[in-house]
Amino acid sequence: MDIHQTAFALFVALVGKHDLDNASDETRQALGREAYRLAEAFIAAKDAYIREQPVDPLAAGY
Repeated sequence: MDIHQTAFALFVALVGKHDLDNASDETRQALGREAYRLAEAFIAAKDAYIREQPVDPLAAGY
């Protein structure tokens, strides 16, 4: 999973919720930073979830 793709998808979702026609560059940058924070949190949570799943010994190659 690429963090940039996830952040872009989140940014598009955030922008879709706001009217940014008259928004400043700082506002757009803040939304971009928020999208990256959300993407990092999502990937960390998904990684933790995957690591907590039980592993079948046969599937692990033992």
